[in-house]
Amino acid sequence: MTMLSLTTGFLLWMCCAIHKASAGAACEDPPLVEFGKIVSGVKSGYEENDRVQYTCNPGYALSGSEWVTCHGKVWMPGPPQCLEIPCGRIPAVANAVFEGRNKEKYEAGETIRYQCHEGFQVTGPPEIFCRRGNWSTPPFCEDVRCENPPEILNGHITSTQKEKYLPGAKVHYECEINSQIMGVNYVICSDGHWTQVPSCRDVTCEPPPEIAGGKVQGIKKPRYLPGETAHYQCWQDFQMTGASTVTCQNGTWTELPQCKVNVLPGEGGKCGPPPDIENGDILSFPLPEYDQGQSVKYKCASFYILEGPEQITCTDGQWTNPPICLAACTASEEDMDRNNIELRWRGERKLYSTSGDFIEFDCKVGYVQDPASSPFRVQCMDGTLEYPRCKRGRNCILSEAEMKRNNIKLRWSRKRSNTYRSKETILFTCLFSYQEVSNPDDFEAQCKDGVINYPRCEWYFG
Repeated sequence: MTMLSLTTGFLLWMCCAIHKASAGAACEDPPLVEFGKIVSGVKSGYEENDRVQYTCNPGYALSGSEWVTCHGKVWMPGPPQCLEIPCGRIPAVANAVFEGRNKEKYEAGETIRYQCHEGFQVTGPPEIFCRRGNWSTPPFCEDVRCENPPEILNGHITSTQKEKYLPGAKVHYECEINSQIMGVNYVICSDGHWTQVPSCRDVTCEPPPEIAGGKVQGIKKPRYLPGETAHYQCWQDFQMTGASTVTCQNGTWTELPQCKVNVLPGEGGKCGPPPDIENGDILSFPLPEYDQGQSVKYKCASFYILEGPEQITCTDGQWTNPPICLAACTASEEDMDRNNIELRWRGERKLYSTSGDFIEFDCKVGYVQDPASSPFRVQCMDGTLEYPRCKRGRNCILSEAEMKRNNIKLRWSRKRSNTYRSKETILFTCLFSYQEVSNPDDFEAQCKDGVINYPRCEWYFG
């Protein structure tokens, strides 16, 4: 055999082998699909009519046939696609609106931006985006409005009152007569809270003190207003050093004068007449002069209460500080009507109260507490009462549907309408075969500024 014939035979064998090998594998491996995978029919060589099945990752939807078949060395039909699932309606966010048009369906990658209502502050990213059929977490609109501003002692709010205050809102205060504002006279709403509240300091003065060798001219009052003065005089044979007039400034007296004398041995320590007090007097006849250690007692007039020691003593030529007589308070019917209030306890007819006593008020029927009002438990302070205030409340309309839903009815009523004024009491009872599940006190409901809290009854199986 020649070399040419051997070479030709080898080439023919190789061609046949290659042909046989290619004829044994009908299709190459099925193509990969982005965001998807083959879940059925995977093998190491694919022949004619072999099939494989595709599926998509979560958040993606199959576009095309999930099955492909090996046919004529080609996978038929072509491989599918995995497309992101669109999103449905955007999630609602309380106290917010969103920018853009509201649609039934949003494509992957679309974004929506929220804007909080006035008085609310966004927490978290203000935008959401559609991803794999779901919206990202929406933001939260936090209420940064302020409630009623705080009350202050010896002061009141001068601004118009509201139920809610927007951030940046400013509320002004004013001190009562005889008090002085400490710090700024306003508070500002910031992030749902009020800035530091001012205070009102009492700038009245107590009675001017006694001095050795002298006394205050005239009758001492329990309190002195800022700018009021008192005058001192020295006893006979005493010389005054300093100004005889003192002034009440910021709750204290200006510098007191001194009364000095060259006292002979054995003659020191005497006092002049005891000081006079307003609405009170000493129990003994006053003398022009008192020895060291002598004492006198005081008594207040009717309807006044003595505060301080009832007895004072001459010590080293100076009387110890005398007491003061505090006036009683009269709860005026006219003043109560003007403020739409009444005494809290209906059986109480005590209109006179001594200084230091507490009087409790309540709103009249048809009225509710004014948010700017002072407290309803008031202390008598030297004849002065600071009356609280009530404003007209909203009426309540009795709901037959609510009564039916709660299985209750009126216990009895003489009213011809279903309208009740604020503070009016409404008596309920259970329908037949029902028993109380609410607190017994709830069955004596009260109209509270347009709202009725209905009690509830349930079916009795016993």
